[in-house]
This record gives sequence, C-alpha cells and structure tokens, in this order.
Amino acid sequence: RMEKEKARFQLEALRSQVNPHFLFNSFNTLIGLIEEDKDKAVEHTEQLSDFFRNILQVRDKDLIPLSEELPLLNTYFKLEKQRFGARIALQVDIPSFALQSLIPPLTLQLLVENAIKHNRATDQDPLLIEVGATSDAIRVRNPFRPRTTATAGTGYGLESIRQRYQVLTDRPIQLEVTDSFFEVRIPLITQAP
Repeated sequence: RMEKEKARFQLEALRSQVNPHFLFNSFNTLIGLIEEDKDKAVEHTEQLSDFFRNILQVRDKDLIPLSEELPLLNTYFKLEKQRFGARIALQVDIPSFALQSLIPPLTLQLLVENAIKHNRATDQDPLLIEVGATSDAIRVRNPFRPRTTATAGTGYGLESIRQRYQVLTDRPIQLEVTDSFFEVRIPLITQAP
C-alpha cells in the first residue's frame, strides 16, 4: 500500500509540472507572434484559450484514451503552425486499434513541442513530425537537425514523460537517435494500473 501511495504522489507531483511547462513555452510563442503580426496574435490567443479549456477537462486524469489525446495534439499543432507556417508539418497515422489505448495527457504534445523547439525548420527544408503506432507503442519521429543556437526552455519535456511512464508501467519509453532522425517510442497502455 505504501508503494502505491508513493507512486500516486509522484504522479500527482509530475502532473502539476506539465501545465507550467506548456504555459512558459506558449507565452514565448505568443510574444513572437505579437512582434510579427498582431492579428495572428489575437487568433493565437483564442486558440490558446480553447487549448487550455481542453486541458482543464483532462488535467485530473492519470491516463486518457489516445482518441482524446489526438485532438489536444492537433489544437497544439495549429497554434504552432500559425507561428511557423510551411516550415513545420505534422503527419498522424494511428490505426483504429490503437485509439482506445491509454496515454498520460499531453504526452504527444510534449514530444511534438520538443521536436519543433530543438530542430531547424525552413521553408526549403520543412520539419516533418510523424506520429504513428504499432501493436505495442506510439511512435513520434522527426528529422534530426539540431538548431545551431539553443532555444530557451525548462529542459523538462522528455524527462517528464520518462518519469510518468516509470510510475505507470514497467515498460520504459525508447529513444533512438541517428545522424538523420530522432524517434521516441511510447508503450501503449491497455488498462489503467
């Protein structure tokens, strides 16, 4: 019982860190838009409001079905697409069998956010982020093109996902980095612990 309570406490502590992390990065995006285009900044703020409304609906959940996570990802990506335009693209190919698998809320959003934040993306060479699933994992993959200048951030994204999965399952996330791509594989969870 003590171990179960410890795990529950750890999960709550980790979950409470997700919203400040996203808020920090969202405000950085909004600042950039304000400087570039005030009309886009207003539109971005409205979409950001919608996104946070959706977050409030999942914030108290340890896990949500992938079918609920994907709309959160799409709303987030629309926010980033306003800023980056044709420099970024998202391709989601999730088989229907995986849609009821469970995932901690905002996992895919954090992975896509990290891909955008840490990789070069240009009009001539857009950053394509691919999200797919196999029978036992969700895969997020992007070209490995590290930015030459560091982007300000908290350093929290990938580590938070690792920590949440350590609490939820004995199956670790897997990371593969080559000269040409960066891929994270997240175990599918079929039932809540």
